[in-house]
Parts: sequence; C-alpha cells; structure tokens
Amino acid sequence: MASFQDAPLKQKIKKNAPFDLSAITAEYPHFAQLLAHAVGQLKELPDFSDDEKIAVMSDFSGEHKGAYFNTYSFLILAYNKVGPFMVRVEELRRKHGLLEPYSEFVFKKLSSGPRSRALPEFLRLVDNFIHGAVITIAIDKQIDTVFGVSKKDTYPIIEEQLAAMGLGKWKGAAGEKVLRVCHSIAIFTALTTRENQRLLWYCDKDAINENARDRGFVDTQKIFLSTLGMYCKHKFDLVGFGKSFDDKSHLDDLLSIPDFAAGVVQDILQAHETGYDNIPGGEEKIALLKWIATQGKFLSKITIQIRRLANGELGSGVVEFTPVKQSS
Repeated sequence: MASFQDAPLKQKIKKNAPFDLSAITAEYPHFAQLLAHAVGQLKELPDFSDDEKIAVMSDFSGEHKGAYFNTYSFLILAYNKVGPFMVRVEELRRKHGLLEPYSEFVFKKLSSGPRSRALPEFLRLVDNFIHGAVITIAIDKQIDTVFGVSKKDTYPIIEEQLAAMGLGKWKGAAGEKVLRVCHSIAIFTALTTRENQRLLWYCDKDAINENARDRGFVDTQKIFLSTLGMYCKHKFDLVGFGKSFDDKSHLDDLLSIPDFAAGVVQDILQAHETGYDNIPGGEEKIALLKWIATQGKFLSKITIQIRRLANGELGSGVVEFTPVKQSS
C-alpha cells in the first residue's frame, strides 16, 4: 500500500479571492483606491507561497503619438522555477537562428522572418513554463494624473514631495510616471508574496530609471522601496534591482513578455475606443491577440483599465478579452 509520503506533492499555483487590501486606507492616493477596486473584481492571483525567489519584469507603451492609452505592464513570476523556460527558449533560438547574435523579441520588431516564425512557439513556452501573472494597467491618456484633480495642482506637489524626501528632482510628468509604476508593482507584489522571500525588479531602459543630472536609477529604487512599504506587511530577505544591459540574456526574454502585453493591450483598447478594429500587423499580431486573451497553464493575464466616467470622476475595472477566432 502506498504511504502518504509516496503521494505526489501538489504544487501551489493560484490562490482565490478575496485578497487582503486592508493596507489601503482612505488616506492613500486615489490611484491606490482605483487599483484596489479593480483587484476586488479578480477571482485569482498567483500563489508563490512555495517559492523563494520572485522577480518582476516591467515595460511600458503608449507614449508614441496617436496612442490612446498609457499601458504599464509587468510580469511577476516565481523566478526559482524559470530554469526549464530558459532551456527551451535557448533551443527555440538555436532552431530559428536567433541565438548568436541574441535577437530580442520586441513588440515593434516582430515582422522579421525568424522572429515572426518563432513567436507562436515562444508564446506557448511562456504560457506553459512560467508561473506567475502578466498584469497591465491601462490609463486613458486624457487623464494627466491619477494622484490628484489636475496636473496643474498635482505635479508641483509630486515634484516638491519627492525632492523633500531626498528622492531626486523629478519633472511633473516623469514623477507621475514613476509613481504610477511603483504603486502598481508594489500593490501586486504585496498581494502575491510572503515573508523572507527574495525579490528582483528588472526593467527595460526608460526615462524613469535613467541617470539624469539631478536624479538616477538609485532614486527610482528608493521610491519603489518606500512605496512597497506602504502596502507590504511583511519583510523581504533581499530586494534587488537591474535594468536591461547591452549584452542580452534570458532576463530579456522575460522582459519581452510585459513588452508584448503593453503593446497589444494598447492596440486592442484603442481599436475598441475608435471602433476601428483593423489592428496593424500580420500573423505575429494575431498570435499576440490570441495569447493575451487566453489564460496560460501557469500564467495568468490581468488587464485593468482606468478611464474618466461620464460624471467626470475616474473609474477602474478589469478588462476581459475574447480569444481571436480565425475566419475559415
């Protein structure tokens, strides 16, 4: 007779709602209230309670002319489980001639032959070998600030407070962006992690982590740690930071995932807003549309939209996408 010890261990993959949002009180920024309202609509989040290392990969879209939404995407994953994904992506890259030189999967550069041919298989690997969630916060570009009534009133306060706290000198729009990103990541990190885990935030090169004259990437790190402390009731064994290097690695394959999400969510929401549903791109865009609309075996996909309501106030909600059906 088989003993209890012989039974296979059941891995913890997802945890069910409700989620603890008690850290977010009435004194917290309006943006936190908006995200909390959307989180209240979620049925599940990744369960990382069996994991020791958690990583967050972030990328953004929508700053180009003509975009209707700013999208802030991040992949939060069990980093200690990433080995099989790395092995299979290396095999995929070798198969399609993308290993030497290391050719990145980038949303804006998918139409090239080898990358386009490899994309569907890459997305299948993402869904089947990464445990976590890719989360996108989409904010209507007509909304200048989610931290106050208007940018005229709010931007000077952001600039003054960040400088007073020794967190660098930020112009209003850049200060707004770094706070949007840090609050978004901090809330979902607090909801999915536990005591004494190791956390890595790895990001693409962006205006919020560049080394400028009066601020630098170190200031961004300090802002994130301060924000994380607002939402997390537990402590981490270690919190590390990194940004994309010229020499590419598996970290940049992971970074491609929020890059895809940020780009395709912007395109989908803009198409819905304008009523023009002919999203530009070929087969590679169809693959991404199917991917973002389909939950992975171990990877959840969550999109939260923030827009102005008819009464002038801001509202938030979870967006559900329908998988693409190909015409016969």
